[in-house]
Amino acid sequence: MQQPGDLSAFDAIDFEAARQRIRGVVEETPLVPFDAGRPDLEVRLKLENRQVAGAFKARGAWNSIQRLDAAQRAAGVVCTSSGNHGRALAWAAERAGVPATIVMPADAYANKIQACRDHGAEVLLAPDRMAAEAACAELVAGGKVLVHPYDAEATVEGAGTVGLELFEQWPEVQVVVIPVGGGGLAAGTSLALRRLRGRDIELHGVEPAGAPSMTRGLEAGTPVLLPEIDTGIQGLCPPNSGALNIAICSRTLDGMHTLGDPEILAAQRELAALGETVEPAGAATLALVRSGLFDGRAGQAPLRIAVVVSGGNPDPAQFEALLASLAAAGEAPA
Repeated sequence: MQQPGDLSAFDAIDFEAARQRIRGVVEETPLVPFDAGRPDLEVRLKLENRQVAGAFKARGAWNSIQRLDAAQRAAGVVCTSSGNHGRALAWAAERAGVPATIVMPADAYANKIQACRDHGAEVLLAPDRMAAEAACAELVAGGKVLVHPYDAEATVEGAGTVGLELFEQWPEVQVVVIPVGGGGLAAGTSLALRRLRGRDIELHGVEPAGAPSMTRGLEAGTPVLLPEIDTGIQGLCPPNSGALNIAICSRTLDGMHTLGDPEILAAQRELAALGETVEPAGAATLALVRSGLFDGRAGQAPLRIAVVVSGGNPDPAQFEALLASLAAAGEAPA
């Protein structure tokens, strides 16, 4: 996919300005070593699951809120979300004193729905994601300000601060793997790293095989509405990836990959065994490393790979069952 396309079309996206807006409010998350169990790979985890509100989404949400003018703040903000963006926007709006409405599909994790309410947001439940999008559009037409979960400059700008941090924490990194749903994190992180490192770094995206919205979007050069979504990996299964993000990723990513749910869930289990609270979506990047894609790539030194663990808001029942399974197998975290 490597296309050294001109990135000047995205000059308005200012990651350093976003970093100044979020400084002192959003966490600079750690980049920690991970034992991949093989000498040819040196892997480190960018732990956005430890972020404020439990996911990288806090970056874009707070950046977006800080860019609002007085009239927009008074009108209030709205978004469609299956969970992490909604929780992050509810948190940011509460902190800034801005009214927020979160429109969620009814099958969103119950803990994420409650988290939005706990931050004072009005939560509207719709039968499915498409109905939620329609309801959100009506509210925007009525005057509320849309803070898009992925397809907006302010969201991408905030998410891209992950890339700035990664570069400073590990300047020698050779490969970065980013999870992809709507593509905001992938677009922001990859654009930031391309500006910093040019082509002297490999950037890979990964999404569920049952929701290949970025893969299809890159093939078509425009957002493609998926006819069906066949994955349980919430957070990585929007109906389509964003137009802005497709435009960026087509110029920045070296590869876009899909994996089945079992591989992603196995990686979640591996991270949980280390004591990390992580949702399946956050484990997709480690799953790509475990897929063998990078095996045999090292030269005289191990291949240096950073993976972004994007979120730590799992469904409580799913995660409790996972921990029970680890305990039964004698693999429970200390």
